[in-house]
Amino acid sequence: MKIVNLIPMGLLSVILFACTTETDPLNSIDSIDNKPDTYFKKLGNSAGNGANPYDGIGQSYRNALSLYKVSSHKPDNYEDLLLLVQNLSGGASEITSDSTTQQLLASCMNTPDAALEQVLQNPSLSEPAVTILSDFFDNYSYWASEPFGKAYSDIIAIENTTLNSATLSDEEQRIILAVTSITRYSLHHSCCEDTDWGKSVGNIIAALAGALESNQAAVEYPLITSIAGLEKIQL
Repeated sequence: MKIVNLIPMGLLSVILFACTTETDPLNSIDSIDNKPDTYFKKLGNSAGNGANPYDGIGQSYRNALSLYKVSSHKPDNYEDLLLLVQNLSGGASEITSDSTTQQLLASCMNTPDAALEQVLQNPSLSEPAVTILSDFFDNYSYWASEPFGKAYSDIIAIENTTLNSATLSDEEQRIILAVTSITRYSLHHSCCEDTDWGKSVGNIIAALAGALESNQAAVEYPLITSIAGLEKIQL
């Protein structure tokens, strides 16, 4: 296994994956924007939505990929990816090496339709939430092929509808808004412009699978599938 270059990765530990409760700094856009590091400030916030209380989740995902790209570490396998994510998360990673998680992430990459069907069967999702998420994923290929401005406007509209919904629970709103935030930043993220994998729907399905567990996992799951796709690692 290769040794992870911790110099650029260590920058992320001050903002990423602190906890997964409603006071999680990932819940707030300010938790990242107020940091003094010029590295993060220069990334800009043209993909952001301050009205989304979970916008920091998408920012954390985008920042992690940006830091990964400028690092010298290139993982070779799933275990190496886990070590990388553990370092990105400052030792607070929730990802384990169990076969169930690995199989789920592999399914997100290789058979995304089947993975989405499985994830949407989660008992914590009501029928209205499933409908919103199903429609969202149905539109993803269209957004991935359109200029970012169009995708951004459509996703913001979905976020506004979610925030104003009287039928969705607070937890369902958190899950949906975490996924939409990661999607906005994923589509906007410049580090993946040289490959179609950056726009893979499997990454966003992985984000949903993670969001069903916690804010932290919402970032870590697609981070693993994204890097695995970029490095052509079979999970």
